[in-house]
Amino acid sequence: MTALRYLVPGALLTLVVACIPPCLAQNMSSSELRNMSAADFQRHVDEEGAQQFVRRLIKDIDPHSPEEPNYDIVLEHVAEGSNGWLHVAAAIAPYTDATFSQGIRVAIADALVVNPTGVLKMIGTEEHFDEACGYPFVRQTEKYMLQHKRDALAALDRVHQPALAARKESCRKSLMDLPTATASDANRPSTEARN
Repeated sequence: MTALRYLVPGALLTLVVACIPPCLAQNMSSSELRNMSAADFQRHVDEEGAQQFVRRLIKDIDPHSPEEPNYDIVLEHVAEGSNGWLHVAAAIAPYTDATFSQGIRVAIADALVVNPTGVLKMIGTEEHFDEACGYPFVRQTEKYMLQHKRDALAALDRVHQPALAARKESCRKSLMDLPTATASDANRPSTEARN
């Protein structure tokens, strides 16, 4: 009985110590996240595990809160295109819900314009990157889609690494094959049909 008396408090102490990194992640404010580097974010992912950290990151989102949802801040960081944030996106993407997952696809497509070399290197490492040269945007205007296509093609022109030549050409072909009219544009009657 005496040994049990020492084991129970020891087990509770171990449980409390194990809770420290997850508890810190749960209490992360949006301002902390906005100022966080990719390396700091990755450290949280490594300490807690990507699935658990993503769960805590998006938990208890209050739509009436004046603070921006944490996942929006992560998406902004990914869209900036640094290699560190691209690796973070690859680490957390498999554990995101449908909305966050779609946001990651869009952020990676935006990152292609800023850091085409970094995005091309990540193609094949995680399925969200495999769609970087597609068009993951939803509910965008034809003008926006055409501009993104032009910007992405111009960005690819800046890539001159022989090791990325095949991925670059595949990406260029995917971008060129994309329709720029949205589904809502396709359902809209043409001016000829109205006249």
